[in-house]
Amino acid sequence: MDYTIENLLKIDACKNASYIGDKEGLSNKVTGITVVDSPDISSWIKGGEVIVTSFFPIKGFSEKEMEVWTQTLAEKGISALIVKLRDVFTDIPKVVLQVCKKHSIPIIKIPEDTAFIDLTYPVMGQLFNQQVEKLKYFKEIHSRFTELSLQNVGSDTIIKTLEELIGNPVTIYNDSFQKIASTNSDVELFYDLDKEQVEERNFDTKFPIYRRMVVFPKLQERECEQILVPIKTIQQTKINLVVSAVNKDVLEYDFIAIENAATSLSLELVKQIAISEVEKKFKNDLIDDLISGKIKTMNTIYDRATTTQFDTEAKYSVVIFNLKSKRPINLQEEYVERHKTLQKHYELLANSIDFYLSGAIIRDRVDEIIVLWKVNQKIENHTVEINKIKQIIKHIRGKFKASVKDYAVQVGIGNISKSILDLAQSYNEAQDTLNIGKTSNQGDFIISFNDLGIYRLLYKFDDLHQLKDFIPASLQKLLDYRKANKDALIETLNVFLQCQQNIAKSAHLLYVHYKTVTYRLERIKEITGMNLDDSEEMLSVQVGLRIIDVLKRS
Repeated sequence: MDYTIENLLKIDACKNASYIGDKEGLSNKVTGITVVDSPDISSWIKGGEVIVTSFFPIKGFSEKEMEVWTQTLAEKGISALIVKLRDVFTDIPKVVLQVCKKHSIPIIKIPEDTAFIDLTYPVMGQLFNQQVEKLKYFKEIHSRFTELSLQNVGSDTIIKTLEELIGNPVTIYNDSFQKIASTNSDVELFYDLDKEQVEERNFDTKFPIYRRMVVFPKLQERECEQILVPIKTIQQTKINLVVSAVNKDVLEYDFIAIENAATSLSLELVKQIAISEVEKKFKNDLIDDLISGKIKTMNTIYDRATTTQFDTEAKYSVVIFNLKSKRPINLQEEYVERHKTLQKHYELLANSIDFYLSGAIIRDRVDEIIVLWKVNQKIENHTVEINKIKQIIKHIRGKFKASVKDYAVQVGIGNISKSILDLAQSYNEAQDTLNIGKTSNQGDFIISFNDLGIYRLLYKFDDLHQLKDFIPASLQKLLDYRKANKDALIETLNVFLQCQQNIAKSAHLLYVHYKTVTYRLERIKEITGMNLDDSEEMLSVQVGLRIIDVLKRS
C-alpha cells in the first residue's frame, strides 16, 4: 500500500495545516521527506519526495529565479511542498503557487510553531515500516520463485503462480509474439491501441517494464492496460512476459512478483536454450552424416536416431529451401546489412515450415534450409506424394511472403528415398534441382527432380566429360569465341530459347533494351552460322546449353 499525501495529512503535525491543491494531489505517492537547506536541493531529488521549506534558502531570489527553482522541483517529480512562513515571506510567493498549480503539486501550509522534526520523524517512520513490509514480501516471493526454479517446474507453473499472486492473467510470447504459454486463452489475442509503449520508471527493476493499452477481441473488444516485460538471455534470445490487467489494476507489490517471475523465466529460458542447442547439434550431425552418405549401415543409425526421435523406418524426400533477394547489392555496407536481414528471413521461413509441418526434421544452414520430408508409405505412387509436398510448400511460401515481399523462395525437391540410407541420393537430387532452377529462374520456383526432364538423363552419365561430344558444332564455335562479350552472347542465347524465341520477353529478363537482344542474336548468327528458325538445330543447341551447365556444376 502506497504512502500518500492524504496519509501524511493525518499525522499530528498537520492537524492545523492548510491544504492548497486539488483532489488528485491527495493521491500523490510519498517516497521521502526532505528539508530544504540549500537552493540547489533539486540535485539530490529522485522523485516522490515531500519538500519542507521556509523559503529561507531562496530569500534573495528574484521572481524569475524563484519560478525556475520551483519549476525544477516540479520536473523532478516532487509529491508536495510543505511551507512554514516566518520572517522571510508573509505569504507564499505568487509565482510558486502558479507553478505548483500547473503541475498539480499540492502545497501544505503549516503553522509557525510547528517544528520540522515533528513532520519528518512520523513520515520517515511510516516509510520505514512500509519498506520493511515490502522487504518481507519480496523475501517471501523471491523464495517462492527460487523454489520453483530449483524444482524445474517449467514456464507453465511459473506463470500460473504469478497469476495467483497478482490476480491477473499472464501470457508468454516469443520474439515474434507467437504464444508460448498462457493462463487464460481469452487474452492471448489482442491488438494495440497505443502506438508507443510507455516505460514504467516508478519501480527499480532489473527488467524494463512497459505499459500500453490494448483491446481483447475475445472479451467483447474490451480495452485494458497491459504490462509488458521483455526478457533477454546472453544470446539475445527474447521472450515477452505479458500481464493483462483485466481483473484489477497492477499495483506496486504486483511488480515485485512480476520481477521475480521474470527472473525465474529467464533462468528457465537459459536452461531450455542449453538443452535445445545440445539436441540441435546432435540432430544436425546425424542429418549431415545421412545426406552426405557417410552412414552405410542401419546399426550405426539406430542409437543416434532414438535420441533425436528420428523414425528410421519411414520414407523421406529431401527438400531444400533457398532465399534470393530481388534487389541488386551495390555497396559493401549494404551487403553486410543484407546478410543480417537474410538470417532473420531464414528464421521466419523456418517458422513458416514448422507451422505447416509441425515436428518436421529441419537442418538450417547459413544459406539454405534442408527438410527431411516424411511421406505416407502406404501411397505407392510417388508422384502423388511429391505433388502433395508442392502444395504444402506453396502454403509455406504464402505465409512467408505475407511478411517478406522482396525475397524469392526457391525450392528443390529430391525423389522419395527407398530407405533412410538413400537420403544422400535424395539430397543430391534436391541440390541439383535447386541449382538448375536457379540458372533458368531468378524468382520463385518449386521444382522436383522429376521435373528436370533432359537434365535427369544428362546426370546419369558416369563420366560427365563424355557429354562434350554432344555439344553441337555451331554452339562450340560460340564457346571458342575469344571476345569479352562471349558470356553475354551465351546468356542471351540461353534466355532467348527459354522464352520460346520471344525477343521482348528475353529483353525484360535480361534487363536490356529490345534492340540489344536483336543485335546480340545477329552476332551469334554471324559467329556460329546458326539458323534460329531451324527447330531441329535449336533443339540440339538447347541440349548443348544444358550440357554446358552440367559440366560447369561438375
